[in-house]
Amino acid sequence: MAAEKKQDTGSEERLCLEGRQLLRVTGVKEVLRFDESAVLLRSGDRLLAVRGQELRLRQLAPEEGRVEIRGQVEALVYQQAAGPGGLLKRLFG
Repeated sequence: MAAEKKQDTGSEERLCLEGRQLLRVTGVKEVLRFDESAVLLRSGDRLLAVRGQELRLRQLAPEEGRVEIRGQVEALVYQQAAGPGGLLKRLFG
């Protein structure tokens, strides 16, 4: 599964999911939160929530906007970045 999307900032975003065990993401501006069950990334004016089990950040190159996540990926959810609470509160309670 691969998808490409141009951000408003002009940076290229790419998601590459291999066998639900390895997710490579480019165009990442910031890693907001991560633990074994969820990773929250900021990409432009959107948030990408990755949910799963035994998730690990294996490669983090913030200067290049790349992140690699390994583990059992169960869901990828995009949402516009909202004010305090919004998506973070719903995802992480």
